Amino acid sequence: MPSRQRPVKRLIKETERGSGQAQIVEKPGQLAHILWAASRGDLGKRNVVVCWMLFGSGLRINEVAHLKVSDVIYRDGTIKEVFTLPAPYTKTGKSRACFIIAKQQRKAIQEWIAQRVSENAFLSKDGTYGGLQGDSYFILGKRGKTWRRLAFNDKKYRTADGRTVSTKVCGSLENLVRALFKGAGLNAGSSHSGRRTLASWLDRKGYDLEFIQMILGHENPDMSLEYIDPYLPRIKSAFESIWKGVRPPKEPLS
Repeated sequence: MPSRQRPVKRLIKETERGSGQAQIVEKPGQLAHILWAASRGDLGKRNVVVCWMLFGSGLRINEVAHLKVSDVIYRDGTIKEVFTLPAPYTKTGKSRACFIIAKQQRKAIQEWIAQRVSENAFLSKDGTYGGLQGDSYFILGKRGKTWRRLAFNDKKYRTADGRTVSTKVCGSLENLVRALFKGAGLNAGSSHSGRRTLASWLDRKGYDLEFIQMILGHENPDMSLEYIDPYLPRIKSAFESIWKGVRPPKEPLS
């Protein structure tokens, strides 16, 4: 079986908005800046959580919009480390395991819960789920001082086998994320930048393709390859390593 090749052609091509490939975040400092930009304003804590669900858990934006409180928080108020993303939320129509592991992400969720509780945003009557209604949406919109559920619109698309299917999408959340990223300097970024950044950073740390496939929930590892951006410093290091024992000839070859 031939080995799967990393998509190295992206090394020589700049990512452009509308090109079909969301720009990835290259360095931790750049992600920190995005999170800082997202944190400003009354909706800052919510926006930071949205970003973390994209980058930290590798969710699609529509999956984030569909999350319920009980999906990510246990009844006793503990934030889950592993949760099942229900099939109706997903693009593929299949459930998958997702993760909330990074301490920064967990802290952001705790702060978002605290804000919702302090502002009486869909609270539970018995204090379960950290004080929030378990069946309420995890991410909310706000009009004036009133928290409300996000609006969804129908979107039709054609599947690989030619079927036309319809799904509920949250365009406002997608537009919000795109604006946040652009404001923080990720000009060709979109909500998919989170999944692509997660895949690329895992690859750069040396995790194998099957592991990345599992994190993203792809059925085919070739799809995961499309999410991984090549990393020039790693490529340079590899070439320098394999040829370092080769010495040039002392005399020119005739």
